[in-house]
Amino acid sequence: MRLKYFLLLLSFWAFINSCDNSLETDKRYAEEKSIESYISSQKWNYTKSNGVYCSPRSQSYGYEVNYGDTILFWYKGYTITSPIVVFDSNIKSVAIEAKLDTMVRKFELLRAVIGTTPLLDGLKYGLLLCRENQQATILFPSNLGYGDSYVGPVKPWSPLAFDVEIIYLNGPGKTNEQIMLNSVNLTGYTLHSSGLYYKQVVDTGLTRPTETSKVFGSYTVKLISGQELESYSTSTDPISLNEVSLHAVRIGFTLASVGGTVKIIAPSPLAYGKKGTPKVSPYTPVEITVKLDSIKTN
Repeated sequence: MRLKYFLLLLSFWAFINSCDNSLETDKRYAEEKSIESYISSQKWNYTKSNGVYCSPRSQSYGYEVNYGDTILFWYKGYTITSPIVVFDSNIKSVAIEAKLDTMVRKFELLRAVIGTTPLLDGLKYGLLLCRENQQATILFPSNLGYGDSYVGPVKPWSPLAFDVEIIYLNGPGKTNEQIMLNSVNLTGYTLHSSGLYYKQVVDTGLTRPTETSKVFGSYTVKLISGQELESYSTSTDPISLNEVSLHAVRIGFTLASVGGTVKIIAPSPLAYGKKGTPKVSPYTPVEITVKLDSIKTN
């Protein structure tokens, strides 16, 4: 009899727990739809990871934020459901406009070591989708924010948004790669505004494409040691530059003249990034050779 009662009790608690999980899932789903609706109303592009949405407000080829990195950034935190409420910021003009208490806030860049400094989970995961010298909006549901708590003017179960601008980034990955780049012979190369180094091997002085052009030509990507990683060549189907995954290849084609060849040394933010690939370690610079045969005109 006792065993039967115990089993019934277990079943009851399992049922209650499943109901709680179902309600939590439904709540998170509704909040994510609210976030996606807000993003759509702003006509933003976004990436999503760990339940967090990140929409870049400016282009950056800077280093990607990673665990262990030290960053300095400006931020504005606000709710996205009506009425929209700004609840925190380290920007004085924003705090004054939102009528926040300026006596208890420091209006200076927030310094954070990712993975060590206490941050809302949503903000932490969102920063990991950002780059140095980039402005972005990070959005996330309440389970990654304040949950069921009242925090100042923020109501329970409120999805949140943070506008951030990352001013500074440094960390072990970036430091080690910079040491590696300093050992490369860059004689004859020019530093591009994106952070890559390039050298005109053959410059015909003819037309150069834009990043939205379709071109015919070839490119080869190698490690600095000379090991080939990937290559592509075409004379039939054009290469759509805005679909090429490596930023450095896209930029390389825009630096090349028709009939010309450009050689590039690209740091990892313009290549395989902080994660690398099965063939490429994280934070690895690469050498790229781009040859432009022609630009598709129609």
